[in-house]
Amino acid sequence: MTRRPLVRTGLQKLLSRFHFGVTLFAVALSGLTILLSGITAMRGYADRNIELAAQLGAYGVEPALVFNDAAAAREGLAPLMQIPGIARLRVLDDRGRPLTEWVSPSEDPAPLLTRVFFPEPFAVTIRRNGSAIGTIQVWGDSSTLIDYVRIGLLAGLACLIVTALGTIAMARRFEYELVKPLNEIATVAHDVRLHRRFDKRVQSLGITELDRLGGDINALLDELQGWQGSMESERAMLAHRASHDALTELPNRAAFDEQLAQRIGKAQQQGSRLALLFIDADNFKAANDRFGHAAGDAVLVALSNRIGATLRDGDFAARIGGDEFVVLVDPLDAAMEPSALAERIRTSISQPVTLPGNALYRPTASVGVAVFPDEATDAAALLTVADAAMYADKLSNRTRP
Repeated sequence: MTRRPLVRTGLQKLLSRFHFGVTLFAVALSGLTILLSGITAMRGYADRNIELAAQLGAYGVEPALVFNDAAAAREGLAPLMQIPGIARLRVLDDRGRPLTEWVSPSEDPAPLLTRVFFPEPFAVTIRRNGSAIGTIQVWGDSSTLIDYVRIGLLAGLACLIVTALGTIAMARRFEYELVKPLNEIATVAHDVRLHRRFDKRVQSLGITELDRLGGDINALLDELQGWQGSMESERAMLAHRASHDALTELPNRAAFDEQLAQRIGKAQQQGSRLALLFIDADNFKAANDRFGHAAGDAVLVALSNRIGATLRDGDFAARIGGDEFVVLVDPLDAAMEPSALAERIRTSISQPVTLPGNALYRPTASVGVAVFPDEATDAAALLTVADAAMYADKLSNRTRP
């Protein structure tokens, strides 16, 4: 009986296979870790941006919901229609009936990614005076993610190809010389995955092929860091839009409510006083209808600039409605008369405004003043007193041009 000869594998070949397998596994794991951590980070930023976009849309459509005006609601959604990554918008009234809806004309480049990252729309309940008046729903799509995934996969594939070529030339090298640079790559991948350290880079490894691999990983990290910075900037921009009026650049109602609560708390701790001025433009709707919306916008911008020019450093002004503004004078000095503040604002507002087309319009405003803690001891009561004082001023016998 003939015995089959025993097939032996040379040590060099065995080491070559071992190094090739270990290197391939380590680099594949590193690339997958970086890719997954990048996707996780991108998903978090995308979710936050969708949330901020929904909050911005809620502010924009709030007046339209009050008057059940579908055209105004669509105008309020206009800023969101320009933001990439938003596939669909819908506004529902307080009974859950659609008021308006918009669908992006752009085709979703990767529906599968959209189902993974945005399986459900983000919904924000819109409230006015504590009551729900409607809901805005925002659907996201994969348009801001597809390029990252594509480049990430290509970069990962390139890393694997470079590794496969490099390990052939390094098969005869001592195991320690191979493990050490791989540990460097693994350390960078570990920091990226656990601590989101996209600023980490693979240093020179002393081995040409692995240096090329490190360069590819660094290029991928450069992409991730760039996207991270872009998403941070976009998030900051959306946060600013969510807390500021788009026309006048003054803080909006949400920012005012936050400031009022903070300043009342501070005044309570320090035993100081503050004044809330509620300002409402007189006959603004008639002027808007007479001269047009562009002229009305010019008047609102002029009013906001003039109100801001009367304030001291540290005072706060906001636009909380169509033609409604509020001012927080904090702290209110003992020698400062609230009525004098109101008169100063009226005088500043009453200066003529040059409208588009060079027409002149002389605005007037009604101003109501409430002082904390003299007239009210909480935010809601203070705003109510100031609002009532403004209406009393509007109904008074002041002569208006």
